[in-house]
Amino acid sequence: MTIEERRAKNAERMRAWRARNPERANAIAAAGRRRNRAKIAAYRKIYYEKNKATLYEKRKSYLARNGEKLRRWKHADYERHSESYKARAHKRWRENNEECRAYEAKRYQRDKAIIFARHRDYTRRNREKIRAWQCSYRKSPRGRALRGASDRRCVKRASAYKNAWARIRRRTDKSYAIGGNLRARVGQALRTYPATQSASVTAWIRGLLGCPISELITYLESKFLPGMSWENYGRKGWHIDHIRPVSSFDLTDPEQRRIAFHHTNLQPLWGSDNMRKGGRYDAAPSKTSLGLCLSD
Repeated sequence: MTIEERRAKNAERMRAWRARNPERANAIAAAGRRRNRAKIAAYRKIYYEKNKATLYEKRKSYLARNGEKLRRWKHADYERHSESYKARAHKRWRENNEECRAYEAKRYQRDKAIIFARHRDYTRRNREKIRAWQCSYRKSPRGRALRGASDRRCVKRASAYKNAWARIRRRTDKSYAIGGNLRARVGQALRTYPATQSASVTAWIRGLLGCPISELITYLESKFLPGMSWENYGRKGWHIDHIRPVSSFDLTDPEQRRIAFHHTNLQPLWGSDNMRKGGRYDAAPSKTSLGLCLSD
C-alpha cells in the first residue's frame, strides 16, 4: 500500500468516526482551537498575506455568484435587528461628528443641574436594579479584568490618598480616631489570643467588650456563617461587624463607647457584605446585657 493510499484510508476512517461521534469530535476540535489560538491566528495572518490576491478573487467570484442570496440574508438580518443597527449607527455618528460633540458639551454644561437631578431620580427609583447590574458586572470576566487593571494602576495613588485622608480625619474628628484605635486593639487581641491561648486580658478590653476575649471568641463562633473560620478572618474573608455602626456613636463619651463595642453589638459578616452595608442600620432596637438600647 502506497503512502497516498494509506493517507486516503486514514482520512476515510476519521470521517467515519466523526460521523458516528459528532459531539465528541466537535469538543476535541474546540479544545484544540482553544489551546492553539495564538498559533492559529498567526498562521491565518501568514496565509492571508501569502494568498491575498487569490482570496480576493475567490471572494469576488462568490459575491458575483450569490449576490441575490446575500441581499436577502442582509435584508432579513436588518429586519431582525433593526433597532440595534439604528442605535449603533446613531451612536457612531454622534461620536464622530465634531459639531454634534460640541453641541452636546455645551448642552451638558447648560443643563448640568437638570441632568444630575434626572440621574438622581432614576437611581432612587431603580436602586435594586442598578445594584444587581453592578454586582453582575463586577463578577463578569470583563468587570474583574477592568477592576484588577484599575487596582494595579492606581494602588499607590489610592493608598497615599486614603492614608492622607485618614490622618486629616483623625486630627479633626476625635470620635473617628478613638474608634480606629479601639478597633485595632480589639482586632489585635483576637488575632493573638488563639495563638497564645492566654487567659489574661487587659481590664480595659474586658470592660469595653463586656466579657473576656475568650468569651467573645465563643460568642462570635456561635454566629459563624457557613464557611467562616479563624483561618479566613481578615480583609479577604470575614469581618467583625458592628450591628449598629460605630459612626452613629459619639465615642468621646465613655458610655456610648461601651455600647458601641459591647460584644452583643458585634457579629461576624463576610467582607463583601460588610462593605455593602457601610454605615446603614435598619434593624429594630435591641437591648444589650448592659440594659442599654443600641439605637437612638
